Amino acid sequence: MMKTSTAIRRGAAAVVMGGVAVGAFAVPANAAPSLDAIKQCESGGDYQALNASSGASGAYQFLDSTWAGMSQSAGYAHAADAPAAVQDAAAAELMARSGASQWECSSMISSGSYSAPAAAASVSTQSSSVQEAAPVEQAAPAAQQAAPVKETAPVQETAPAQESAPVAQAPVVEYSAPAAPVQQAAPAAGTYTVQAGDTLGTIANKLGVNGGWEALHAANSGSVADANLIFPGQVLNIPA
Repeated sequence: MMKTSTAIRRGAAAVVMGGVAVGAFAVPANAAPSLDAIKQCESGGDYQALNASSGASGAYQFLDSTWAGMSQSAGYAHAADAPAAVQDAAAAELMARSGASQWECSSMISSGSYSAPAAAASVSTQSSSVQEAAPVEQAAPAAQQAAPVKETAPVQETAPAQESAPVAQAPVVEYSAPAAPVQQAAPAAGTYTVQAGDTLGTIANKLGVNGGWEALHAANSGSVADANLIFPGQVLNIPA
């Protein structure tokens, strides 16, 4: 962390597995520490690291007051809020401005009292049998074959529609009105009773009176004053 915070010293002990020391390298004494070494010493390379006691944060453990003075800090309240590239650029800016002495870890690195841990390796002096990889379980057979589709029952044909019985037609009875009875001609001499609708002319024509209606009128001049006025039921004399 920065020197203005409480010092938390870290020592990286060599990892010993099976009697062999691995994963440690020493920075030569009095060598100028690199930013990479400072980052590993301050936070183990964790860009989201946070020191709850001092408030320092980020991979380089910037205090908020120091972080605020970096040109790269705009938009980020704390170093841990910034992406890795921004934190790296801010650390390079501080290194160029004030040197490595701004970090407490720099003196530990320069004195050789700090060794950056390397990746742990699994070393054993005793031979051990390599466990065979567990057999890979065969994948379950792909989808089970779909059950055969049952054939649908044949559709029954509908019975043909029965034809309706022919409707018996009633015989057509032709009706002929009876012919009007033909009135027999009245005898040549005698009398005739006037019917509705009769006139002297029709009666003369019907009875074949010689001289026509004038002769018939002359024969009945005593009872028929007006040749155009006769009455049903009136009896007329028929001239011979």
